[in-house]
Amino acid sequence: MLKRSVIFFLLFILLGLEAYGQLPQSGSDFEEAFGFPWVQGARPYMEGSYGLGLPRHSKFEGDFSRLGTGELRLGYSNIKLYKDKNTILDLDELYVFGGYYAQDLDVLESEAPTDKTILKMTRFGAGNRLGFGYKIWFLGVLPFNEVAFDFTRVDSERLENISNNDTDILDRYEGSYRFGIATAGGVNFQLFKSISAVVSYDASVIYPRVVFFPWLGGLIVQTFIVGGISRFAQDIVDRSPLLGPIMYAVLRNAAAYGVYLGMRQNQYWPFKSETPLTHESLKIGFSITF
Repeated sequence: MLKRSVIFFLLFILLGLEAYGQLPQSGSDFEEAFGFPWVQGARPYMEGSYGLGLPRHSKFEGDFSRLGTGELRLGYSNIKLYKDKNTILDLDELYVFGGYYAQDLDVLESEAPTDKTILKMTRFGAGNRLGFGYKIWFLGVLPFNEVAFDFTRVDSERLENISNNDTDILDRYEGSYRFGIATAGGVNFQLFKSISAVVSYDASVIYPRVVFFPWLGGLIVQTFIVGGISRFAQDIVDRSPLLGPIMYAVLRNAAAYGVYLGMRQNQYWPFKSETPLTHESLKIGFSITF
């Protein structure tokens, strides 16, 4: 119980720091980093999305079926002009979410495959979406990166001839909610002041277990990698209104996805550790901001 309380406290601090890499750059930024966006005039929003995804595990001998994904978010969105730049938008959103992932949600495949392991996943958590974009008349185009901490329950429909190796892997996950982390990159198309379309690619890691100090050490290293590159990318935004938002999204997403690729083999990357279950999905969604 104490370990879980410590983990939740650390996650709260990380999300308050603009989660996973938006490190404060000045005294005023430091004060803002610990403030939730609704204190700073953000607006509540709802977002629903649908997508297709595929679970992965590098040591799994069989194949997983593709999953349809449905997700709902509730949160606060703060989109404002960035500093003194009239054409650059600053995006900052905090949200909670719940999602369901199943083969029967896959609209491209009506019948369940008979030669693949079928997973069902229920997921909930909280996250932070950050980015810079362009204001074009009444429209906004905002490429972004986001990170979320979540809990996922995994259930499976197994093949009759499944190997002992694959059985052992699935047994590590079933029966309870497992902690994990996810990153995503995409573009928010602000069609009107209150309506947006969102396209994103999500990559999540589901830990079979959490060993606290190796997990914390890996998280600190990962945060400083993404944070250092984000700081460099934000300096580009300050100096180049034309290329800055694109470069920020490209560099931050590249760093986050690079960390994810390392975690696909070692869950506490860069430290050698257990191989986790992962899930990648392409999503399309719409949001309403009130």
